[in-house]
Amino acid sequence: MNAARRVNLRDIAEASGVSIQTVSRVVRGLDVVAEPTRSRVMEAVERLGYRPNLAARSLSARRTGQVHVIVAMPLYHGHAMTFVSICQELAKLQLHAITTVPPAGSVRDLNPDDLVPVSADGAIVIGGRMLPAPWVTGLAARIPMVMVGRLHELPDSVPGVAVDHRAGAVEAVRHLVARGARRVAHVAGPLSWVDAHLRLTGYLEVCAEAGIEPFVVEADSWDARAALPLMKDLPGDVDAIFAANDQLALGCMTALQQLGRSVPDDVKVVGFDDAAGSEAFLPALTTVRQDFARVGELAVASLSQILAGEPASLSTVTPTLVVRAST
Repeated sequence: MNAARRVNLRDIAEASGVSIQTVSRVVRGLDVVAEPTRSRVMEAVERLGYRPNLAARSLSARRTGQVHVIVAMPLYHGHAMTFVSICQELAKLQLHAITTVPPAGSVRDLNPDDLVPVSADGAIVIGGRMLPAPWVTGLAARIPMVMVGRLHELPDSVPGVAVDHRAGAVEAVRHLVARGARRVAHVAGPLSWVDAHLRLTGYLEVCAEAGIEPFVVEADSWDARAALPLMKDLPGDVDAIFAANDQLALGCMTALQQLGRSVPDDVKVVGFDDAAGSEAFLPALTTVRQDFARVGELAVASLSQILAGEPASLSTVTPTLVVRAST
């Protein structure tokens, strides 16, 4: 064993010939493990010098070691990465993720009292669509929780982690203006999503400061195909497009080429997300990069603070512009 590395549950499991879940039950003192197995695990604990992670100990103060992850929206590319990151961070703390994925759009109809099992120590809600503030505050009153994504009307008593979508949109549109764009159109995502609403807000803010007449069309989904029919109504003086995500940007570029308009010579295009493969679009896509994994890390860290009795508030992740050939 490398002395520079903390002994973890996996090490104990390998040394004692049992599963990680069994080791976790033993070190948490649960009475569900046969005595011979418990003795074998504890011998490995003593021999390897295992010491529980302090963050995990504080998180499991109620001795369940379970965190409820509520996926309150469809898991598109970025949110799926955040979900994986949350599960990985919980595993590092030797915690078990219990997951609820309600049918699309139905989570707001579920009573928070019925949604979270009594065994959970805390909850992380991955939001995206507009969730009613009373629903979120009702859940927060039921169990310690962290919200991934944020509504402006939520009180400070509900901590969360959010990407600054407005700031990312501002940087994207200012980039287009700096590249000489005189009329920038915006292909918005479905405006029932908080992300889409905030990106539209940032776009309108820069249009106002640059004296640009806005032109906004709303896609009915985040899929590339949703952007294809929207380009036929694009005003002829539009020389740049800010698309609300990379898939919509791909649809815009495909439709523009079908209409005989070159990207970036006739129309410059910026997306949002820096999804895997966006550098392989033709041309390679300029986009706003979100650190989805960091969002998951911060969500688990915030919940750790709350359950340790420490204050936690809104953590903001600032996206960055990645400039490529499409502009």
